[in-house]
Amino acid sequence: MSLLPTQTASAAVAIAGICAANCVVSIVSTCLYYSELHHLHEFPFFAAQLNAAIGALLSGCLLTVMPKDSRASSCHLTYWFRLAALLSAQNSLEIVSIPRVGNDDLPPILQQAVVPLSLMLSATMLRKNYSTVQLMGSAAVVAGVLIGFLPSLFTSDRLGQIRLVWVAVFLVSRLPQAAANVVAEGFLEGHRDFSWAVRATLYTQLLGIPCNFLAALTVSAAWKGDVAIVLEDYSGGLGCLFGGDSSCAGAWHSVLLFAFPGMLYTLTEFQVLQAASATAYFLLAALQLPLQDLALSVLDDTMAAFRFSMLPAIGLVAAGLVLYGRGSNVSAGLERNTV
Repeated sequence: MSLLPTQTASAAVAIAGICAANCVVSIVSTCLYYSELHHLHEFPFFAAQLNAAIGALLSGCLLTVMPKDSRASSCHLTYWFRLAALLSAQNSLEIVSIPRVGNDDLPPILQQAVVPLSLMLSATMLRKNYSTVQLMGSAAVVAGVLIGFLPSLFTSDRLGQIRLVWVAVFLVSRLPQAAANVVAEGFLEGHRDFSWAVRATLYTQLLGIPCNFLAALTVSAAWKGDVAIVLEDYSGGLGCLFGGDSSCAGAWHSVLLFAFPGMLYTLTEFQVLQAASATAYFLLAALQLPLQDLALSVLDDTMAAFRFSMLPAIGLVAAGLVLYGRGSNVSAGLERNTV
């Protein structure tokens, strides 16, 4: 069954709108998240749990005022728990590795490993077929990120401080990240209702709370051989918010500012997975990296310095996304013609 031209155009506009919304929400929420981490940087595990709890509360409130989806029962709770576990594993590995990699310009480059991983996993798990044009577009996106961040990496006086052990840990975190979004794409396939994206946000945030705790315990035991670090992190975070510590002044304000955009970030992520694919989401995330870097440099140059290499990077990444989109249309047309 093929789509009519007007239906195809309408779908393309809807996908473009969802992707644009995700970009805007991501940039805004990232800036606010950095502000939150400024106050809670010593308690990263607590911050992750706090954000998950707030995200679950907000998405749950939103779901209660939406029409009931009769297909809600077709996806068992264990599926959402599996997805939450993958996301928690990714988050915990990132928490311990990013501050210890040794150079702030390296994680955005390493993060691009998720693109070929998602291509391979979606081809294996979901039987997706990618055209040569799509692969060329994906390569252009990755090349754009490299152009944006590599110059600063090689001119940095911290190049010699890079620690390969933590680089390896960060790269390992790309596997559950890619797997989580490919699995989510499979769960959401055929469910275009907005309520499904809200439900996915609620379940992954709510089930993420125990998963975050277990993942944090596992990482702490493997890293330091002491799970008490996690409990100290939680108690310290609570003390920061409620203990009246002068060094934590403004913590609640930053938490509340991030709360709604943070929930929207997860919600629009699932919408991108619904409307497009896991690979498209990661390519879109690559575009957000230089845009976020520019936004942070404008808002506060202590968080990120303006780099002229970001300007051609944005152009190349955008061109790669357009190329990938054209390749997706060609692949969809071929599939419809064979049906």
